[in-house]
Amino acid sequence: MAGKRGALRLAAVAMVLIVACVLAYFLLLEIVRPHTAAGNGGYVVVPHNSSANEVGIGTPEQMAGADTGGADSAVSFFQLPLWIQLYALPGILIGAIASFGAAVFVVRRTRKSNNPNKREVFTYITDNPGCTAPELARDEYMNIGTVRYYVQCLEAEGRIVLRKIGKFNRIFVNSHTYDDREKLIASYLRSDSSRQILSALMDTPGITNQRLSDKLGIEKSLVYRYMQKLLDDGIVTFEWEGNNKLYYISQGAKEPLIKLMPRNYQCPGLMKE
Repeated sequence: MAGKRGALRLAAVAMVLIVACVLAYFLLLEIVRPHTAAGNGGYVVVPHNSSANEVGIGTPEQMAGADTGGADSAVSFFQLPLWIQLYALPGILIGAIASFGAAVFVVRRTRKSNNPNKREVFTYITDNPGCTAPELARDEYMNIGTVRYYVQCLEAEGRIVLRKIGKFNRIFVNSHTYDDREKLIASYLRSDSSRQILSALMDTPGITNQRLSDKLGIEKSLVYRYMQKLLDDGIVTFEWEGNNKLYYISQGAKEPLIKLMPRNYQCPGLMKE
């Protein structure tokens, strides 16, 4: 509460100073700005304490002989009257502040993007959708605290997105790259056992639990547990053949699996319709 009050007082003082500066600016401008005097044929600018006769306001015939042509020589900004310089001051200040802010922004963005550790983290996430921070730290030989810091930075910049799947926070390149089903499948592919089972189903559609257990060297009970999770999430489907269940990749999971599996992975069974 005390912190909020202090912040409010500081904001109030800042507003008072800004208003005072604005009022002082316009007061100074009023003091140095010349007045205008009406003459035949329009208005002529005259300085303070000068009369119309002193600056040559007269009849049209008298003014016709006056030299009203273009400027005789170039005039720098600092040679202009003070009131003109003051009129231009706000625009100059705003331009200078905007230029300074833009320069700071570009420098900070350049420094952030050129950070080698940050690039390494982002590259790993791009190549390993659905990874976790501990996996990234282990594979890239980085401190877990460092990895989590850069993950937070990348998330704040909108370059990556975190998704809670099961017990883990999975990391993906920004939210427009993968849909929800692809994120779910990517999380399964991060597990060695799930990836082996899905690979076997892609190569040999219609395989049974027993054949999967024999082929992968995984206990039948463990294969069954993985299969139940894959069935619940709609990634795998089955058909009965007598007393045996024949397992297949579900129709909606085929394209995401092809997209997310390593590029050199061949899945002839999956491609047969």
